[in-house]
Amino acid sequence: MLLTTILFLAMITPLISLSAQTSNTKRQGIVAVVNNEIISKYDFINRVKLVIFLSKLPNDKKTIKRISSQILHGLINDKLKLQEARKLGINVKQTELKAAITEIEKMNGLAEGRMRVLMKKKGINFSSFQLQVEAQTAWSKAVVKQVLSANRISDEAVDEAIATIELNKGKPEYNVAEIFIPFEAGKSTEKARQIAMRLYSQIQQGANFSALARAFSQSASAGKGGNLGWIRNEQIEQNLSNIMTKMRKNSTSEPMKGESGYYVLNLIDKRKSLGVSTEKIKITLEQLFLPLRINSSENETKVITEQAEDISSSIKTCSALNQKGKELGSRQSGTLEVNDITQLPTNIRTIVQKNDLFKASKPIRTGSGILIIMVCKRSGGGTLKNIRAKIKSMLLQKRAVLTDRSMLRNIRRTAFLDIRQ
Repeated sequence: MLLTTILFLAMITPLISLSAQTSNTKRQGIVAVVNNEIISKYDFINRVKLVIFLSKLPNDKKTIKRISSQILHGLINDKLKLQEARKLGINVKQTELKAAITEIEKMNGLAEGRMRVLMKKKGINFSSFQLQVEAQTAWSKAVVKQVLSANRISDEAVDEAIATIELNKGKPEYNVAEIFIPFEAGKSTEKARQIAMRLYSQIQQGANFSALARAFSQSASAGKGGNLGWIRNEQIEQNLSNIMTKMRKNSTSEPMKGESGYYVLNLIDKRKSLGVSTEKIKITLEQLFLPLRINSSENETKVITEQAEDISSSIKTCSALNQKGKELGSRQSGTLEVNDITQLPTNIRTIVQKNDLFKASKPIRTGSGILIIMVCKRSGGGTLKNIRAKIKSMLLQKRAVLTDRSMLRNIRRTAFLDIRQ
């Protein structure tokens, strides 16, 4: 599943039970208690180091003070997500964990294993990072499980999505990344706006957009640096669409108020919709070629043309056309395998696409003679299997965005939180 790689890169809280940490409490200090588990000062410091390193934020007291509340909020969310995933019996295999970390490294332009080296140089605990990657992967699997249990994505839904994509072929599409700061229940929307404005200001000063999205965005896209992929203007809220369609490539929008929070958008690229990719059309052709001399007289040409017309109207099978070519001794006649009809000349391609199987074409005049072709076999042309899988994953991701937010709201509402910072 595409969503099993949705990771908040900057959230690196290790899972350590409250009882196991009791002996270290005085040494480490506690910044928050989430149900029966703690977030230590050590956890918090590691998180701050990583966010500053990846986001390219200034490493000073002013910056740390400004982002502290957001970082703690993210740490609490991570702890809640991991607890809930475990309640649902979600486990993460070592192969999944390794793949997730490798994907994060790739998104950051790092070779496999390089993250560990860089974190060690910066004094960031790599095992804490590993545990958080495991926690977010488990949460992503929990969200997917919830989405699928509520309503499976049917073949009809995929077909409908494919039809919509084809209908919009040639229309503008936008490769967009987002940072989403939701409104908090019972609190002024101004707080969300201020957080979004601070993040926007940091981006304008050179901070890395994707790293800030991983650290602070509260959307299912955060694990991919906020990247939503290619979307059309009608696929997002109208007020966001109005801004997105006017943005320049590689530009970032000021915070925009949406239905449930504030958004900061980054326009990565624009293009015209390519439609749905299809399989190459493969054909087996039988062709018969009647040569003409360069200086053929009008009468000779007429005779050969009449002969071709007679063959075209009387031959009904590929084997018969093949035999006729042998009888006439035409060296350029015979069977031809074509793996991709787009490689054929336009006039020939048009004929093989339209003609029924085993129907000889009308005589085709070429520079050196007259050609008759017959399609004996045709395959391909359908939607690629991997395209259907991608579209299914896209539909799953859309549903997961809403499920992710509602699940998190529910577990926060019932959680015991003791914030001490």
